[in-house]
Amino acid sequence: MAKAGFRNLWKKVSTLGSLRALRHQRLGCPNRWTLISRILVSIGIAFLFAVSTFAQAKRVVILKVDGLPYDTVDRFVRERDPETGKSRLPWFDYIFYQNGTRLTNFYVRGMSLSGPSWSLIDTGQHLQIKGNVEFDRYIFHTYDYLNFVPFYFKQAYRGNVDMPGTEVIDSLGLHLLMDAYDNYQRLPGSQLYGRGARLGTLQRAGQAEFQKSPIQLAEEFIVGLDLRNAVFTQYERELIDALNDPRVQYADLFDMSYDHAAHHTNDDASHLQVLRELDARLGRLWAAIQKSPLAAQTVFIVVSDHGFNSDPKVLSQGFNLVKLLGSREGGGHHVITKRRLMLDYAIKGINPFVPPITTTTSQTYYLKGQSTDYPTALLDFDGNERAGLHLRNTDLNELHILLQQLQRKDLSSELRTAATNAFFAVLARDRAAWSPDLDQLEKEIGALHRAIEAESGRCTSQPKKFTEEDREMGRDDNARRTCLHVTQWTELETHYAGYIATMRALLALRPDTFQPAKLKIPDLIPKTSMGQRNSIYALQNYVVGLSPSGLVLNGDGSLDLDRSFVRINYFDLLKQQTVRNNVQTGISNQPVDFLATRIPRESLAALLPADAQPDDDAIWLYAGPERQALLLPRGEAGGQLQLRYLPIAHLTQDANGTIHFDQIDWQPDLPLRILEDVRLDTNGSDRITWLRGWHTDIEWLRALHKTQYSNGLIGLHEQFTQFVAPATDDNASGISEDERLLRGLRRRQRRLAETDLQIFANDHWNFDVRGFNPGGNHGSFFRISTHATFMLAGAGVPRGLAVSEPYDSLSVVPTILALTGNINTDNTPSESLAKRGFLRFPGRVVTEIAGPQFGAAHNQ
Repeated sequence: MAKAGFRNLWKKVSTLGSLRALRHQRLGCPNRWTLISRILVSIGIAFLFAVSTFAQAKRVVILKVDGLPYDTVDRFVRERDPETGKSRLPWFDYIFYQNGTRLTNFYVRGMSLSGPSWSLIDTGQHLQIKGNVEFDRYIFHTYDYLNFVPFYFKQAYRGNVDMPGTEVIDSLGLHLLMDAYDNYQRLPGSQLYGRGARLGTLQRAGQAEFQKSPIQLAEEFIVGLDLRNAVFTQYERELIDALNDPRVQYADLFDMSYDHAAHHTNDDASHLQVLRELDARLGRLWAAIQKSPLAAQTVFIVVSDHGFNSDPKVLSQGFNLVKLLGSREGGGHHVITKRRLMLDYAIKGINPFVPPITTTTSQTYYLKGQSTDYPTALLDFDGNERAGLHLRNTDLNELHILLQQLQRKDLSSELRTAATNAFFAVLARDRAAWSPDLDQLEKEIGALHRAIEAESGRCTSQPKKFTEEDREMGRDDNARRTCLHVTQWTELETHYAGYIATMRALLALRPDTFQPAKLKIPDLIPKTSMGQRNSIYALQNYVVGLSPSGLVLNGDGSLDLDRSFVRINYFDLLKQQTVRNNVQTGISNQPVDFLATRIPRESLAALLPADAQPDDDAIWLYAGPERQALLLPRGEAGGQLQLRYLPIAHLTQDANGTIHFDQIDWQPDLPLRILEDVRLDTNGSDRITWLRGWHTDIEWLRALHKTQYSNGLIGLHEQFTQFVAPATDDNASGISEDERLLRGLRRRQRRLAETDLQIFANDHWNFDVRGFNPGGNHGSFFRISTHATFMLAGAGVPRGLAVSEPYDSLSVVPTILALTGNINTDNTPSESLAKRGFLRFPGRVVTEIAGPQFGAAHNQ
């Protein structure tokens, strides 16, 4: 094609380096000026031909495939079927290898989890949703981004409009790619970031499944009805039908078949079977596109959210973090998860409507029989190769234990005095941090209450009947959203107000009026609440219970806090876990690879040299006392992110907040194992010299993407950074005081979903206590898990092009918008999209597809 020819010629001109070299390319020029003139003429002709013959894409059709790894697809495409002599995946080969473009190095920007990954792909904006399941630390509100069943159930009773992830994205003022189109112009399939549920599609799928001949239906009933496939098949039929409607400019399908199969089986035959079914679906969609009235203006895309860590020689091994946390060694926690555990048979285990699951432990130190009221750990193990852990604030534990002891009738007067003094010492320390936070939250809830009143008025004024035009424009759904806001915001107001009231009562206690025997602990220690996030010191000295000796006095009569409580260093505890029955060769007997948590930059400022100062919070990576690192960011706010990896050892924090660590030299076996990886590419520079410096995220991606941990260094920054969104920017000018408070509340909600720790599994280990997925898993930063699929064909896309430059999931939306003419060369949205609220896109446009004019936006 002309565009590809132009690109190839330009590549030759820019990289061969000399006129002599160009002559060796058979250009056959008699002298340098003739050569130059011919090159310029050729470039001009190619450019004019490209402009005149390449139609801009008007329609976008996307097949979103959960967990599809590029390497697996590429291997099977290149294998020949002995029966046909063609590729084992002939449609992948024909559409994307021969007639389209594929990115050979396309990666997840962040952890390889479906919930966060699809949010990046669907919005083109930085990560706001950090897990497949998130919990609000203060009120245990659960964001379950992967559960479709409640969504469809609520749709049937008009209880919601959008999937939970979409509701969060909307609340932050961000937009999905599908929002670039009017309601009647798009036909999205069922997906994690969905708008509306096509209940009619479900009905038609059921009718198609059950309106078969009695004999065929009986046969299928015996072997098992494949209702999931029936629904997806109906979605496919309706998409193909919609291609005949020129008004439809955006359509997509969400296919989870590969992800399901790869979790449960690790053999190539099973994976190939699923891929062949996917390949056939590609063929049907491509054929329908070619027959459609917009065939010449349609771009067809296959994209996946992550890869897959599956090896036919290895069974993925599971480690039960819930069991560890519930043991005395692990803290005796009552643990809340969103999924019921393996072998825990119950109706609740298969009921998708149950609230979060509480796993009660018999080894609790002080909360026997109180698991539903006082769980002390929240665990998100969705994502398999990683887990997110919230622990209740350690000071709430200590206050709770001391209150229990002070309510005993047999406590000696000496111990009672010492325990009372210790209780109020903790309270005095926390009052300075907790009271201002409660004051601010109370103001934010006041603004929320006023917003509820205003939204209630708008809800009441919504029409009760809608015309066909209204439904086509989505006005009926917008009306429902308005009324849903009232319900959802009122629930939040109630729960946050309850938390504030209980914490106020706790902080109002005074020694001169203190009568513990008359107090009720639930009135002072909030139920089902984690309280504020724990500091590094707290996680290294976490109070889990009373010591076996009970309360112990110092010589001066004060309470000995070290001997009175059982404390756990969770960094050491988790990293030191080992198993004794590992029977697979080459698999580590340590399930945990490393841990990560965020450290406020203010805590590090005095410890870092001038050339290593970050301008945002740092990330601490812990793989053992002497194997640690700090990931330091700067420049993000100015549009040019730089990152630095600083090797350290022995990081600790004092009770007063002071941090200590030893800076060490680069060496093997540090977190992410960068130095020793033979695939590290520092472009000819000395490795250690290069690694000691600051580099942009693009430079890091080019250097690291083929290493074992791929772009994990960038992914960690993406995971832990709290990016400001339009509806969380409480420092914006020109907004009312109530709007400022509401933006602060939304920002708080995102912060409250942040875990204390992220726990990453060693290779071929996983934490999915629901079933341990023997076939394989994802969720880590391993390249095999982050290496995803992005292929394009059709209008404006070069044919037969394999792009080797590494890109990540932030590039998907801007590249699509470049093909459709809806993005400017500085990555700002077109005027029409800007009016819809779209923002500048931080990711790179794939210039090999859209043209080099987009490259300047990222100073490459």
